[in-house]
Amino acid sequence: MASSSSSAPSKDPYLQLKGVEHRKLGEESGEVMEQVDSAGYEHQERGQHKRKNQQDDLLERRKRRMREPLQMRSAEEPAQGRFALMQKDHPVKESASNDIRIKEDLASDLIPSEMPYGTETVRWHNGQVTVLPAVMRDGHNVLENDAKRVRQMAALPISSPASFRVDHIDATGLQDGDLRSRVSAALRDGRCAVVHRAAEPGPEKLTLQYLHDQFGISDRLCSLHDMARRADDWTHPHKDGTIGRLLDGIQYPDEQLCALDIPLPAFTVPSPFETLDHAAVYAWGETTHEYPLEDTRPHPDAFLNRSWGLLHQAGIYTAPHHDSNGRSTFVRIVSGMKMWAVYDLEDTSTSRDEASDAFYRLCDIDSDLSQLPKGLVAEVVVLHAGDMLFMPPGKFHEVYTPLVTFAMGGHFLSYLTMHLSEWSCFLDNLYGSLFTNQEHQDTLLVLRRMVVAVPRLSHCKLYYRAIVALCTMVLNPGQYISQRASEDGDMPHQFGKGGKKARRRKAVKTASKNNVESKHCIDRADEIANRVLQTLKLDGSRAASVLDDQPYDEVGNEVELGDELAQFQAY
Repeated sequence: MASSSSSAPSKDPYLQLKGVEHRKLGEESGEVMEQVDSAGYEHQERGQHKRKNQQDDLLERRKRRMREPLQMRSAEEPAQGRFALMQKDHPVKESASNDIRIKEDLASDLIPSEMPYGTETVRWHNGQVTVLPAVMRDGHNVLENDAKRVRQMAALPISSPASFRVDHIDATGLQDGDLRSRVSAALRDGRCAVVHRAAEPGPEKLTLQYLHDQFGISDRLCSLHDMARRADDWTHPHKDGTIGRLLDGIQYPDEQLCALDIPLPAFTVPSPFETLDHAAVYAWGETTHEYPLEDTRPHPDAFLNRSWGLLHQAGIYTAPHHDSNGRSTFVRIVSGMKMWAVYDLEDTSTSRDEASDAFYRLCDIDSDLSQLPKGLVAEVVVLHAGDMLFMPPGKFHEVYTPLVTFAMGGHFLSYLTMHLSEWSCFLDNLYGSLFTNQEHQDTLLVLRRMVVAVPRLSHCKLYYRAIVALCTMVLNPGQYISQRASEDGDMPHQFGKGGKKARRRKAVKTASKNNVESKHCIDRADEIANRVLQTLKLDGSRAASVLDDQPYDEVGNEVELGDELAQFQAY
């Protein structure tokens, strides 16, 4: 029988401080909204009064969780020391006068060496001045639409440690376990986490030698994104080129190039956050003995390109989107900086239809964003070299890169965020071609193996809505296949009921040509998922209501499945 459990409030001074902060939530939220209003945006009243009591109750539960340390009990705590990405003998340097964290003018040095004459600038709410996107053709800026979007971004408030939607964490002096717990708790509750000074910054000037020595990136042939081409045809910005050509092109002010998804050798999230990746730790680590890979033909996405590099010239804008297939995202800035706008629902109880409409207006390239779409709020996270950003599944964002920047990042799945993964996949089922820029072919295979591993998760916390979401996605995968994949005819084997508002699909083939799982593993995953829902006294309709009728970011209480899954524990 499922039951709730709770922990005593932590004595950790930081978590006590966060508890005080969130008891003042109403005051802080008002301050954030005043900032947004000062930027010229108008927001609607909060949800209807009839939902107030329910929301207050949910808020109280979130406050309690914020005061509780989230321990990944299966991971042995490392020895005392700094965040493992740091060079322990070389602490992060203090800010200097030329440190871009505090430097006001970030534009003058780029014109005309990296940006063309006639490039305009914009001042952000933190006081910093950056260039705007510009490629000149016959005296005209062909990237004027991008420049317009960046001006609108610059009018948004800058995220601060007082933010309720972004957890700002200074890595200095924190132990590895504390960092993992705080990032995990933020993602679980649908918030971004920024770990400031997480790693030693890279060099101010990037060289091919540095990229090769540190990340194994040679002067390889890759697909470059050309911003001028994108202005002509949004769907076909690509051209072939090399990493060396991109670096050399920094000194060509008449072009703007970037390279996305540069494969890196890392298999999972950097230390000390490896155990946040439950797909690697449990889905593969716990199941490959019983369901060996020789019986499976997983898509290469399952093991390759789990970590990637991003190399941008100065002045490049990335339009609003979210990362696909229910993945959490991590990004570490190695060199340079990024302005990272994150968007949230003002009322997390907003219906799925209303939410999808709001995000549609955000992502539509023809939309006028001089005012935020109704129902959305936003803030800009400023990321500098050495900072890391973690985003939960379904977090819509847009990015501006004002300086030459190299970043590394990747995606991962977690039991703690399955309710957000379900939400993300539901949105992609409706508008995946607009909402996201990539499709991961291995997702269903990995989710099944995560279910198969559930009976043996004696040291990993499970939460009510998260586990219901995971089981629902495995039992009814047709409701969650991305629109991008369905357009290519690459869909899983069955349809069913996800959320109540989900649209029905035709029955489809068992697996794509690139992604085959053993029948034994599929049957076992379905059997375990059905048993979990039975233990929670849910049928398909009630499970859909659990997902539809509560705020999308509400994870629910912790559950204990007890001996109900004992029959699945034996090898």
